[in-house]
Amino acid sequence: MSFAARLSEATSHEIAVRDALRRRGWAAELFGQGQLEPVRPHLRFINTPVRWMSDIIAVRPYPESRFLVFVDAKAGLKHQQTGNHDVEISALDSAEKWLDFAGQDCRYYFVFSDGGVIKPDRVREIGVPGPYRGNGSGTPFLIFPTDACTPFDDVFGPVIPDHLSGGD
Repeated sequence: MSFAARLSEATSHEIAVRDALRRRGWAAELFGQGQLEPVRPHLRFINTPVRWMSDIIAVRPYPESRFLVFVDAKAGLKHQQTGNHDVEISALDSAEKWLDFAGQDCRYYFVFSDGGVIKPDRVREIGVPGPYRGNGSGTPFLIFPTDACTPFDDVFGPVIPDHLSGGD
């Protein structure tokens, strides 16, 4: 799959996850390097966690508190053949740095196209190095079983009836 096709698939998935969060009562916006044109193409040459910013930033107010979440939306259907999801080690490292910087009222999640959700510390705990197969970015990654993920609704809550219309 070409870079343009992968980028289109990723962008569609990011928008779908943002809209799914909004339907559950979250204030959610696109946040990642995809929002940084024309800077984005240059980021791969610079050693910065900005290259691995999460795709979405969201907050959910509760009566007694509120907390912020960063979401890295992972598109792709390879899991249907392998039974595994994967996360680049650089993305995992960056997620952990974002959490250290952001503070205790923040969470970070990877959200996959099958609706599975997992935290960076869980990926680090159970992931094993994946073999490079000649496509994608070529950076090292960890693989883990899809059933290690938690369903989207269990993490972010059910759809709120008055938010059924979706996005904007």
